[in-house]
Amino acid sequence: MQNLSRTIVVTACITAAAASATAKERFDPGTRVLVTLGGAAPAERYFVQSDDNELVVLNLTAGSLPKRQLLNMAIDNPAWIAGTSKTTYKDNSLRIGPMGVFVKDMKVAELNQVVEHIPRSSLTAIVKK
Repeated sequence: MQNLSRTIVVTACITAAAASATAKERFDPGTRVLVTLGGAAPAERYFVQSDDNELVVLNLTAGSLPKRQLLNMAIDNPAWIAGTSKTTYKDNSLRIGPMGVFVKDMKVAELNQVVEHIPRSSLTAIVKK
């Protein structure tokens, strides 16, 4: 297991009105955040990782997801979760990869419904919830 105290610095716009102003805020993998894109209402997500080009978050709103297990996977190894579009990550009966999210052999969600890659240019705000 990786060190869970790893912190990633995210440059985020604070409000839509101050879109040109940015601030540094720290988010650990697994932090519950509110993400705002354009003029849309904020959506609750869980921070995975970020770089200059994109923000990667977990969307755990679907009822059939093993939420705690997915969140723990993101906390333990955010790079693996961020890379699930290219490779499959397994944890006991949970499998997440290009083909989707599976519990045992039952598909419970499409990958892009759970792991969201948001272009930084689309991001209006991200704040801790």
